[in-house]
Amino acid sequence: MTPRIWTAMLAVIALTLTSAATEAQTGMDALKNSTPAERARLQTDMMKSKLSLTPDQTTKVAAINDKYAQRMEPIIKGQEGPLARLRQMREIGAAKEAELKGVLSPDQFQKYLAEKAEMREKFEDKLVK
Repeated sequence: MTPRIWTAMLAVIALTLTSAATEAQTGMDALKNSTPAERARLQTDMMKSKLSLTPDQTTKVAAINDKYAQRMEPIIKGQEGPLARLRQMREIGAAKEAELKGVLSPDQFQKYLAEKAEMREKFEDKLVK
């Protein structure tokens, strides 16, 4: 490859990464501007709709979502670097999934995981574009 092509490729990569960082920061700003209760309510509403939760499940899922939204709050508002926050969020997310697995049916849990993967994919697509 010629130096000119190499430079152009590096410039494109740098622009892509800068754009991704800006999008991620915008997403984090949106999280910082919401309350744990708002985040928990939105998660519960989405899960109730997508997973056809029973009234009993909805009550339990709402409590789990609220508990973990509260645990996420100091991480979202914190000043730690992005990698440290990502690691902490993943740990909390794994604990939350373990609790949800005890409330949801196996089919509902698989749908939950599929929805979660789809949302992650959409977010990553936004970062790339």
